[in-house]
Amino acid sequence: MQSRAQFFGNNYWKKLRQVQIESKDEKKLNETVMLEEKCEFDLKFQHKKSVVCAKFCKSKELLATACLDKIVRIFSIDGELKHQFQNLLDSDKTLSFSQNGKFLASAGSYDKIIRIWNIDNQELEFELKGIKSKIQKITFFNNRDDRLISITQDNNIQIWDIESNTILHTISCQGNGITSIQIFRDDSRCVIGSSDGMIMEWDLKKFQLLKQWKGHQKGCFALKYASEGHTLISSGGDKKIKFWNMDKYKLFKQFNGHNGSIYAIEVEKDTVISCQFNQTLIWNMKTLKINQQISSTQLDYCFVEMMKNSFVVGQNGVGIKVFNLQ
Repeated sequence: MQSRAQFFGNNYWKKLRQVQIESKDEKKLNETVMLEEKCEFDLKFQHKKSVVCAKFCKSKELLATACLDKIVRIFSIDGELKHQFQNLLDSDKTLSFSQNGKFLASAGSYDKIIRIWNIDNQELEFELKGIKSKIQKITFFNNRDDRLISITQDNNIQIWDIESNTILHTISCQGNGITSIQIFRDDSRCVIGSSDGMIMEWDLKKFQLLKQWKGHQKGCFALKYASEGHTLISSGGDKKIKFWNMDKYKLFKQFNGHNGSIYAIEVEKDTVISCQFNQTLIWNMKTLKINQQISSTQLDYCFVEMMKNSFVVGQNGVGIKVFNLQ
């Protein structure tokens, strides 16, 4: 079995080769990109280095970004910089807003510390310590502002109590490195993807494994619940996006429009936005037809984040680009 380092390779965060677009599609793609460029919020959300992660807070309509300059910035939805937090020890790699918008959690992978920032008074509220491995991802519960989940490189999942700053429970997962997590809307369970392509669903009340199955031939990199949680959408290194019936744990549909590993997906009603390092596709979940394509050959960090009627993707050097949904 491949190790996590072997699977991702040395170029995991590096741009892939430029997509070779057939001549008959080139004109159509260029027209699509030009149309989308007009929708971009020019000269806003500016950064001096690449952005690693972006998260939107629905309750307060704020966008937070983690940048390689070790600064976490918080913007209004129109691109105005509200305030920023600096981590002098490490560049933060993962962010999460509490549901009420009071707190922003941030973490870098190397210092093994989760910082909880108070949005209102713009100060560091406290730090969560005690993790012994690098932090991969963090996410608040959907309905509880006092619960936070962290995922570490040693395949462990920690459920934190924010009020007491303690770990309530640790879930140990088997297999290769955990790559993604999605919490069900009522916080009763979550799904986890791993670099060996496995998908696992866990009960977050009893901390029991409910189901695990081989989701992708290569790594499973992104997960999203849809259709009130009856459908799970997964993407992976096999260039496929798959739709799973979560009542029966059965595959019932898949999308094959990408030519590279898919590292990020977002869902808004019937619209799906999916990203590989050099291309973002916008397509219809019911018809599986591509509505728009956005080409990029300069991504070191691959993410997509919904922001009201728009979405955010990375752009090297200047941070992010914002596109309107048509």
